[in-house]
Amino acid sequence: MSEHKLKVTVLDMQPIDPPVGGGRMRLFGLYHALGADIETTYVGTYDWPGEKPRDQMMSETLREVMVPLSDAHFAKAEAVKQSAGGKTVIDSAFHSHVHLSGDYLERTRAAVREADAVVYSHPWLHPPTADLVDRSRQVLVYDSQNVEGKLRMALLDDGGTGTEIVREVVRIERALCRTADMVLACSSEDAAAFTRLYGVNPERLRIVPNGTFTEQGAPRTPESTAAAKAKLGAAGRALGIFLGSAYDPNVEAARFLVDEVAPRAPEITFVIAGGVGQVLDEPSRENVIVTGPLSEEDKQSWLAAADVALNPMFSGSGTNIKMLDFMAAGLPVVTTPTGARGLMGAADAFRIADRAGFISAVNDLVAYPEQRETLASAAVRQVKRRYSWERISPHLGTMMRRRHKRLGNVPRVSVVIPTYERHASLTELIGCLALQDMQDFEVIVVDQSAASWPDADKDFGIDLCYVHTDVKGAVSARNSGVDIANGRIIAFTDDDCRPPPTWLSAAVMQFDAEPIVGIEGLIKSEKHGDPDWRPVTNDDFTGIGFMTANLFVRADVFRAIGGFDTTLEDPHFREDTDLGWRMQELGPVPFSKLAWTFHPAHCRSVERESLDERSRFFVNDAKLMTKHPDRYVELFLAEKQWISNPYFLRYFYEGLQAIRGEMPGRLVREMKALGLRLPDCVESQRLE
Repeated sequence: MSEHKLKVTVLDMQPIDPPVGGGRMRLFGLYHALGADIETTYVGTYDWPGEKPRDQMMSETLREVMVPLSDAHFAKAEAVKQSAGGKTVIDSAFHSHVHLSGDYLERTRAAVREADAVVYSHPWLHPPTADLVDRSRQVLVYDSQNVEGKLRMALLDDGGTGTEIVREVVRIERALCRTADMVLACSSEDAAAFTRLYGVNPERLRIVPNGTFTEQGAPRTPESTAAAKAKLGAAGRALGIFLGSAYDPNVEAARFLVDEVAPRAPEITFVIAGGVGQVLDEPSRENVIVTGPLSEEDKQSWLAAADVALNPMFSGSGTNIKMLDFMAAGLPVVTTPTGARGLMGAADAFRIADRAGFISAVNDLVAYPEQRETLASAAVRQVKRRYSWERISPHLGTMMRRRHKRLGNVPRVSVVIPTYERHASLTELIGCLALQDMQDFEVIVVDQSAASWPDADKDFGIDLCYVHTDVKGAVSARNSGVDIANGRIIAFTDDDCRPPPTWLSAAVMQFDAEPIVGIEGLIKSEKHGDPDWRPVTNDDFTGIGFMTANLFVRADVFRAIGGFDTTLEDPHFREDTDLGWRMQELGPVPFSKLAWTFHPAHCRSVERESLDERSRFFVNDAKLMTKHPDRYVELFLAEKQWISNPYFLRYFYEGLQAIRGEMPGRLVREMKALGLRLPDCVESQRLE
């Protein structure tokens, strides 16, 4: 029997249609396709007078209901605006004035009553509707677009009316954060701020990044770029584009480009696109074009014509959606660290420069087409993998469905399993989990195989959530699985492992007995010493390597440290070691022989298990070494890979060259003492 359709209500005080500007684009992208079994109703309004009510379907499952505000509401907002020195406050003071718009308030309250899940996009509607939320049957979600308390402090704090508004914003945002079942943050920085400022338990935080639509339009080519330039009357010109609304941090960035960058790069034409142009002084420079607001079609035309994208942001909060538009358009990007907020896992897809180095970075990128092509290819790959609304929206839908199913019954353990083309083994593993002597757990399977698992709908007698995805990579799969998970403890294992019935109960017993953040469980294997097989075991090698075949971590700890590092995804290697070391920074991660599992050896004749293929993974050692230099030296000396693997140093050095990294002086000295060959770049390295 199929589950009933989940009814989701999303509340805010802006329209979705047309989806332009960061806030509206997030609303449409995030809620347009939560799932065929989820009905989403968005109730919004207009922050300007003169509009009429509207009720329309934005997608097959997303309905937009718009109810205009009253004249009295606008009059009150205008009076407060004047008291705040002319700064716009209709949004941040909305909760104090919404009682003046009876029709709108009545419609929002009716939508809350009807919902299985209530989502506040911004905290403004929580105070006037919170009394209706029934926590016994409704999931409460705060979909933050920024850390509003922090942002409004920067925008409004004036020692007078503005400061009073900021205090109220902090109060209502704190209350919503502490009440919500899930707090959605755009970036890890915002998530950390919610914990730091409001004491939000990381267990309830989920990072749901901003995105863009990636499954539309033809791939970019030199010919298409030339054609787009000709259409816009810019043939033969090198174009750098900045895109933004009339938002203070965007204005600051645009003025930097016009006043400081454009004069020092006369061979580049700078296009300032979007609403930000309405608040700029008319530039007198010949190499600056200000477009003003653009339709979606015109925006895409300018993006198609540009050679580079520019994002010199110096303030603001959240993730810049414009970065994702640039990346999806196949543009190489020069950005500041602030502009790259929340996208550091995709750092190979853009060039990061501070204010002082921004101009030279732009000039270099325009001068070297090979660099532009490399960055652009990485940008398209990363945005499709991690920032595609077509994937993010249904993923959020799964999170909501699972959270609603588990209302009032949070499992002790969530078992997270990534799987790829091993369906028969997966079925055996699920059979082992069904025999566990501790039944307070759920299982999250993230399948990256070409075809779906034939046993996905089989009743194994356990709470099983199966997700099939086209995104490849075990690191992403595990992070996605934890997003969906509701357990207090996360248990990781591989799809071909065979845990005994006592596996989970032994781990839970140890968590109950000790103040620990995780457990490294024993992995037994077979065919030791046989060169034709690769045993998978940590026996006699514990506390330093860590393996996701048998690893437990408290859910709040996993989320607090940001999960697995996706820069260690391609290939997926050392991400478990990195996670284990970061876990140890927060508390003990003891080894357990009782919470053991069996992992069969892998035959070397299978291509993906051959010595050469597995050795290629050591390119990630360079990244691991850069993140944890002291710990890596310990691992290097303990594993002695250079003795057992003739390919190790080759790929380690290849990875070092790719990231332009340096070895810690201690490692260089140890390698010299061992008589190991060092790469040329290290031989000349100055040792501290």
